Amino acid sequence: MKRKKRWIYLLVFLICLLVVAAAFCILRFRGGVIVHSEEDVIPDKDMIFYRQDDESWARETLGDSVYTMEKSGCLVCCIASAVSMAGEEKTPYTLNEEFSRQQVFDGEGNLLWEKLRGTGEYEADVFREVTSELLMECLKEGKYPIVRVRMYGLGNLHYVLIVKAENGNFYCMDPLQDDLISLSRYGNRIYAVRCVTPH
Repeated sequence: MKRKKRWIYLLVFLICLLVVAAAFCILRFRGGVIVHSEEDVIPDKDMIFYRQDDESWARETLGDSVYTMEKSGCLVCCIASAVSMAGEEKTPYTLNEEFSRQQVFDGEGNLLWEKLRGTGEYEADVFREVTSELLMECLKEGKYPIVRVRMYGLGNLHYVLIVKAENGNFYCMDPLQDDLISLSRYGNRIYAVRCVTPH
């Protein structure tokens, strides 16, 4: 009888564990869209990679916040790469200095898109929908989509820069990696799309 009770308790525990795991995944994936490239779009220019943990700017803070480039600078690095490849050379250091001076960050180090547009120096597209077609359209126009992903598919939110489409996959510059990587590393699931280009 005791053994039977133990098995019942174990079964109940496992069911609860599965329910919690399923709820966790549902919450993590909420709002995410799986994308795949429909055709190849290969850039005809050199790709510019920036790492957020580069010692030249790793300890710089985002505006007046306590958040550093090393820990939270993925978005700034993506914008610096996109803007540089569009012809206006910027490093994450110079861009962060510029954004901080122009108060483009809030007190938590979040980038304020309206403030960025208000500088008059950049075009910033904030798209409401996330689709494969939108990413293809941006690449064909010579723009590089900045997309929000989850680290390893389930982890913290992170930004990467999509720079090409090939063989059904999108490839991106990740500010925490040295090489171009496939979006499949993040389960091909994205949560937001932005494009920043110089005026």
